[in-house]
Amino acid sequence: MIRKIQMNVGSTPIGKAITWSYPNDDGNTYEIPTYKLTVSGTDDKGNPASKDFEVFRFGVQRKTPTSSARVVGLADLQTHTIKKWIPTYEVHSASSPEKGAWQVYDNFLIHDGPDSPMTELYASIGCVEICGGPSGFVGFNDFIISLSGSTKKTRGEQLKEIGDSGKLVITYQKATRPPLKIR
Repeated sequence: MIRKIQMNVGSTPIGKAITWSYPNDDGNTYEIPTYKLTVSGTDDKGNPASKDFEVFRFGVQRKTPTSSARVVGLADLQTHTIKKWIPTYEVHSASSPEKGAWQVYDNFLIHDGPDSPMTELYASIGCVEICGGPSGFVGFNDFIISLSGSTKKTRGEQLKEIGDSGKLVITYQKATRPPLKIR
C-alpha cells in the first residue's frame, strides 16, 4: 500500500535563476527567484524522512509575439492531490534527458528544471521545475519512490502507482509573485 507523501513549496526565495519569456521569446533574459520544495513522508522502517529541493515556482510568460512579458505562477495558498504520472512528458523550453512529469492539475506540472539555475536557460509558466543535478529530477523521483512503499518491479510501474494512488500531495505556501526583472 502506498504511503502518504507531502510536498511543500515555500514562499521565501532561496536563490535565483535566469529564464526567458515563454512560449514567445522577446529576446530578453529575466531573473526569477527559486524556492525550497520539501518532500516528506515515512521510510520503509517507519521513520520520518524529508529532503529539500530547489525549484522554479514562477516564470515569465509572453502569450503572443506582440504581447508583453509578465510573471506567472501559483501564488495563493493551495493544496492539490497529484493527478497522475505522465511518463511521456518532455520539457518544452530546454533540452533535458530527464523525462516525465507529475500532474498537479491541468497544465500545472512538476518536472525537470535546470541543473544550474543561473547558467542554464529554462523557461516556465507556472510549473514546479526541479533544479540541481546532474539528474536532479531523477533524484527527486528516487526519493519519492523511497517514501512510497511501492512494491512494483520497475521504476515506471512505481511512478505510475504513486501517481494513481492519491497519496502524493503538494501544498503551495502563499507567496508574493515577484516583479518582472530583466537581467
